[in-house]
Amino acid sequence: MTAALILAAVVLPEDGKRKPTDALGEVSSIKRIIMVFQQAGIKKIVVVTGSDADALEKHCAHMGVIFLRSETYETGDMLSSVKAGLAYLKNKCSKVFITPVHIPLFSAETVKSMDSADGPVVIPKYNEQAGHPLLLFKSLFKNVLNYDGQGGLSGALSGEDIARHFVEVSDQGILTDTRNSANVSDLIETQGLQTIRPEAKIRLLGEKEFFGPGTLLLLNLTQETGSLKQAAQQMGVSYSKALKMIAGMENQLGYTILESRQGGSGGGSSIITKRGLDFMKRYEAFESECNERIKGAFEKYF
Repeated sequence: MTAALILAAVVLPEDGKRKPTDALGEVSSIKRIIMVFQQAGIKKIVVVTGSDADALEKHCAHMGVIFLRSETYETGDMLSSVKAGLAYLKNKCSKVFITPVHIPLFSAETVKSMDSADGPVVIPKYNEQAGHPLLLFKSLFKNVLNYDGQGGLSGALSGEDIARHFVEVSDQGILTDTRNSANVSDLIETQGLQTIRPEAKIRLLGEKEFFGPGTLLLLNLTQETGSLKQAAQQMGVSYSKALKMIAGMENQLGYTILESRQGGSGGGSSIITKRGLDFMKRYEAFESECNERIKGAFEKYF
């Protein structure tokens, strides 16, 4: 599986400089990057946040992404954010796109063409200039995680034995830094967000809606971390909201989904029940089949 890592752990910009949550056409920079990756079929997207993390997470809540908070963003060391993301993703994907939040104008077509290229490092080029995002294969995750030299991510990947695969693209957005580019408004009109495409979110309703992609992500993160509270934080929702989501699901289904266990040196934990895991598995299979049929219907009618 291919994942994406968005580096948004930046010091808040000076007055007049663009922030990740500022509008870039119809959507903000951070939302645009998330949407482009999702349009390209990337389902696991991690955003590393720093200054103003609460506002950024609230801004992107319900987009189905996972948030990690950097404790070292004030140093301006982007490599530490990369390491935080790779440490989280190292057992969850086979390769990962990496991009800073201030380069948001690359297209879904660029992502797709890079994803089909050979690794271990894939870099897009426009008019002989290399840009973002970078695609890093799992075989190099350890190199980056163990690197403590100079030059940031470039330094970690500077070994002569590391092959780089350049992909030529007709996408000026891979070079466009929104912090200082004058032609951002012109590029917005040429990028692929305006392409007509189907997007369906499969939700289950009883007396009211009780399960959907957000609830599934919450349960998956809870299973992963062993903590509903930590799962809620990684989703960018409040703990009280997470409790309500679980309660609504359990009330509708009539059985327990999540069990809390107390004690131990690490405190309590949250465990998904066997019936809960079975429900998640059936929902995922149902969602996958629905999406395949929707794609077929879209191709038929549009």
